Amino acid sequence: MYKTKPRFRCSMPSEAPLSVLALNASLKHEPSLSNTGELASLVLDEMRALAPISASVFRLSDAKLPVGLGFRESAEDDWPDLVTKIRDADIVLFCTPIWWGGRSSLMQRLIERLDALDEEYSSTGRSAIKGKVAGIVITGSEDGALSVMGSIMMVMTWMGFMLPPECAAYWVGEVGQPTSQDRDKRLQNMATMHMAKGLAQSLVYYARLLKAHPQRFVAGKATCCEMHANLEAPA
Repeated sequence: MYKTKPRFRCSMPSEAPLSVLALNASLKHEPSLSNTGELASLVLDEMRALAPISASVFRLSDAKLPVGLGFRESAEDDWPDLVTKIRDADIVLFCTPIWWGGRSSLMQRLIERLDALDEEYSSTGRSAIKGKVAGIVITGSEDGALSVMGSIMMVMTWMGFMLPPECAAYWVGEVGQPTSQDRDKRLQNMATMHMAKGLAQSLVYYARLLKAHPQRFVAGKATCCEMHANLEAPA
């Protein structure tokens, strides 16, 4: 059970503007409404209230991302352009609905394609996503949020993303209820709104911390404790 906690504004380690990329793995196509996309937008709005951000949402269902592990799998592969967007972002939001208890097939495809960057990391010791902070957004009809969250966290941390505390926001509906009512219930769910605020603050804080002290964090491996300790060390 998610328990809400008091939220306090904190002093930011810098005033740096941030670039945010939300990767929406909904199976719906534009212009259909997406619960996952709307929750991601709520998180982006909360981030805008904290810092100047340049935000974009990439809807995977409308992209050409063929099966494979290479950097370019076909002449029409959109993956190289997406990698450029990921490299340019300070914060990357991984946003997925739950389908049959797990992340969507598009989120799985994204993770599989990221393997090309992980291979580069393994061979060179330098992560293409060094210094990037990751957050997670999940929506679903009944259950599975914590399981999906944990499996995505595992992938992100091994690939070199920085995961701040409370790095996710989610919403799941009641068991056995019509999914047509999901959106109205989600919009009224105060716990989800609370999570969105906490996620936004954590993402902004840690992204600005990394931008303020980039030389101290090699390949995205510094722990949160090391980050705080390094703030007290002379440059």
